[in-house]
Amino acid sequence: MRARHLLAALAGSALLACAVPQAALPQGGVERHMTCVAPSDAGAIDAMLERAGSPLAGEGATFVRAATRAGLDPRALVAIAAHETILETYAPAQAIRNPFGLGPGIAFTSERAAIERAAEVLGRYYLAEGRTTLAAIGAKWAPVGAANDPSGLNRHWTSGVGTYHAALGGDPDQPVLLADQAALPGCAGAPAAPDGPRPDGPPVVTAWGGAPPAPSRHGADPATGRPAVVEGFVFPLALPEGAPAAYRDAFAEPGATECAGARRQCAVTVAAEPGDPAVAMAAGTLRAASAPEQEAGVAFWIETPAGDRLGYGPLAAYEGGVADGRPVAAGQHLGAIAGWVRIAWERDGARIDPFPMLAATRPPAGG
Repeated sequence: MRARHLLAALAGSALLACAVPQAALPQGGVERHMTCVAPSDAGAIDAMLERAGSPLAGEGATFVRAATRAGLDPRALVAIAAHETILETYAPAQAIRNPFGLGPGIAFTSERAAIERAAEVLGRYYLAEGRTTLAAIGAKWAPVGAANDPSGLNRHWTSGVGTYHAALGGDPDQPVLLADQAALPGCAGAPAAPDGPRPDGPPVVTAWGGAPPAPSRHGADPATGRPAVVEGFVFPLALPEGAPAAYRDAFAEPGATECAGARRQCAVTVAAEPGDPAVAMAAGTLRAASAPEQEAGVAFWIETPAGDRLGYGPLAAYEGGVADGRPVAAGQHLGAIAGWVRIAWERDGARIDPFPMLAATRPPAGG
């Protein structure tokens, strides 16, 4: 099954976004080129746009200059173009040089003019109103239930733009003001993908072999106190045989989610190559995350027959048929990552540290 992008049709206020037919968008692509960059590194933004084959290549300095003037993280502006028109690789957007869906149907004389106008609109009509988070921007730019969004695609705007922003090194959970984003790329807390040559070969699903997870303060079953396990568990990424996955136990580090009596990360982020497949960690039923859970970094859950909930951060692309209420088998492909995926685990309403279970199945690179 081929991955399909969740690209939402936009509707704004000062400028409305034109409806972009999802079925006409090309399959797969730009998420493989979205790599961590510093907010004001115009050269690195340009290199990414060039790798992606985007008509926006050469405008890295324009993104930085226009966004900085508005007080916006330039990577967030790039992320909107990635979500709206796949960095203007969508042919109808190319025809009018409008990578942001501004309109409906506004034609620009150049990509530079479109970038400058989008940054101006965001600064004047969004940031100036206090709409400084992606969720607040999306509520006005792509309102759910808008008349020009009969398929309800706007509900994916915040998570979609956030996925690309995080892939570029931004923190989509924080305001997208340049002053509020870290000056150095962080990939939303993800470790850097391992360097060095990567083994060739098809992606392989790795199943837990029964090795007991290491004891962990936050990795215990809340009922028994013993290391928690998921029967039939598989590693959340399908990778070539011998290819490393990078992750560390950041569960208890400070974060935005309440668990174990404090605000912590309450999850583990696994980094690999952009475009690597995410797979179902266990058999169960797909469930959409609630709005607060989405704000905390979980896009959807797998509910297992035993009562566990296994959570994933937003993916760069999703397989056809991935939807709320759909059954999945362990190891079934769910979509493609943007270079990392956030993994959460709940049992009986309590968060469990997934690191010991992950490490018992596929040890981290260098671990």
